[in-house]
Amino acid sequence: MLLVAPLLLSGACSGLQERVEDVRSGSQELTDRARFCLSVVRAANALEGGDHTTAADAAQEALAQAPEELRGDARTVAEAAETVRQGDRSVLQDPTVVAAAERLQDDTRALCDPTG
Repeated sequence: MLLVAPLLLSGACSGLQERVEDVRSGSQELTDRARFCLSVVRAANALEGGDHTTAADAAQEALAQAPEELRGDARTVAEAAETVRQGDRSVLQDPTVVAAAERLQDDTRALCDPTG
């Protein structure tokens, strides 16, 4: 009996350790998602407010946190924001940039909406 107790306890601890790791992983995923969501909102607000430096910085942050499936559009938008920061606003009329921004907006809304 004395030999069985440590084995049972080690099995329970192992299961608990796995659960703790699952919680940590899920928590990190939520943190990354929140950073992404906030960066996208910050970039959009800054661009609307004419603060092109903040918009470009926030778009780069969003790109760094973007989920894999949104990374292409996030990259297109971040590159466009950098171009605007450098003074060329014509990129905002580029159909590729407009389409990427619209997809990113829609996908971000779906990903970040707390009621969804």
